[in-house]
Amino acid sequence: MKPANPTARAMLLGLLEPALRRAEISAREIEDSFNLIESGLLDSIAFLDLIARLEERAQVEFDLFDIDPDHLTTFGGLLDLLSTASGNSTSHSDD
Repeated sequence: MKPANPTARAMLLGLLEPALRRAEISAREIEDSFNLIESGLLDSIAFLDLIARLEERAQVEFDLFDIDPDHLTTFGGLLDLLSTASGNSTSHSDD
């Protein structure tokens, strides 16, 4: 796995900040293998909300059909998804 874009990492950590604060977890503790669901940081609804907010913030649309769900729910998996989607995105003319 290639190193994550620092901007994408900061964006994702920013979106997770309220949950991290509630769980008393420092952003420095979050490694790519950190599972957002299994750790209890997010429930399934909060995870779907995170995906929607990531799409909106990054102005991309994720294709979730070909992704291993176990990888998707990790911090690194979301960074990979964001990187892949950003690399495949096109400009939106309706902005």
